[in-house]
Amino acid sequence: MNNTHPFARLTHLGEMPIDIFLRDYWQQKPLLIRQAFPNFIPPVSADELAGFSLDEDVVSRLIVKGSQQDDWTLQHGPLPETVFEELPKSHWTLLIQHADLLDPELNQLLEAFRFIPNWRLDDIMLSYAADGGSVGPHFDYYDVFLLQAQGTRRWRLGQQCDSDTPLIQGVDLKILEQFNSTDEWIVAPGDLLYIPPNLAHWGEAIGDDCMTYSIGFRAPSYSDIMLDFAQEMASLANADMRYTDKGLTQQSLSGEITPEAISKVEDILKRFATNKGLIANWFGEYMTRPNPGGIDACQSDLTPEQLTVQPCALSPFARCAFYETSDHCVVFINGEKWHCTKEMALKLSQYEAFLFDEVNPRDHYLLQHLAEEGLLCDAENQP
Repeated sequence: MNNTHPFARLTHLGEMPIDIFLRDYWQQKPLLIRQAFPNFIPPVSADELAGFSLDEDVVSRLIVKGSQQDDWTLQHGPLPETVFEELPKSHWTLLIQHADLLDPELNQLLEAFRFIPNWRLDDIMLSYAADGGSVGPHFDYYDVFLLQAQGTRRWRLGQQCDSDTPLIQGVDLKILEQFNSTDEWIVAPGDLLYIPPNLAHWGEAIGDDCMTYSIGFRAPSYSDIMLDFAQEMASLANADMRYTDKGLTQQSLSGEITPEAISKVEDILKRFATNKGLIANWFGEYMTRPNPGGIDACQSDLTPEQLTVQPCALSPFARCAFYETSDHCVVFINGEKWHCTKEMALKLSQYEAFLFDEVNPRDHYLLQHLAEEGLLCDAENQP
């Protein structure tokens, strides 16, 4: 593909069809795609990145590497304006999280990766580094695509890791104590490196003005899933819903918890945990919750009055997915759910333009609410 904005959904990674990538590489093994984005030009400059880090509403970090293995310093934003004047000439990195919420063209880059479901896409993190800049050898629990946007970087891949893999102690970063290099590449602008979960990797800037975009994916832990689901289900129970044991018979051993008692508790849990409708509603809301700054990024100047006279679309900054049953469709937008027609769910979740007068009247209430919430935008003025 060429570097004309807006970015289009990728159908190939280099010459490899997406279906082959998903079958043979996704969550299995790394892949380097040379010139996946030929002639790539970063939508934002280094100065703009620095400006982002001064904003208290932006999640930013500054990492500086010293001369020793365990000599790392981490500073969280917002950063003072003087910080860049005091930095060493090399071995530092500036990270901007959720950068897709800060610039429309950066946000459009997510479109290229929508061959993975919307609700799995998380964000774009920007990394700007001086010569030798790095965040150290580490691993992630999620998939990541690393797009070289500017300058050059050396990537090394290492061993498979897990929660028991030793980390350097006393450092406010999750840096591996040992790194066993297996592959090494030097990447240039437009090159794209895919790294599956739990694989150790280490990137170091070669020369100044090195910029890398990390496209990450949501992969909630089992503990996070169970905790959040339990909290949601607890909110659906009322004070009248209690453990009961009508028909209780006398036990010879008063301290025993009987199999019958365990079965009653199991039934309570099954009442929620096997209800697919409850699970789908919770999961859709859970996986579309916006990242920090997401609500503000979605705000549009489109008024409910304009909704009826011009083409509109869901804000590209909003997170959206839908779930279909045999008799209805539910669309999830920024952690909230709405009933709508399937046609509307498709329009919203694919960020497609629509005309209010041409959609099903059943969807008018939803669209009016979205307009009032600032979640709809003028489709004719999008990147």
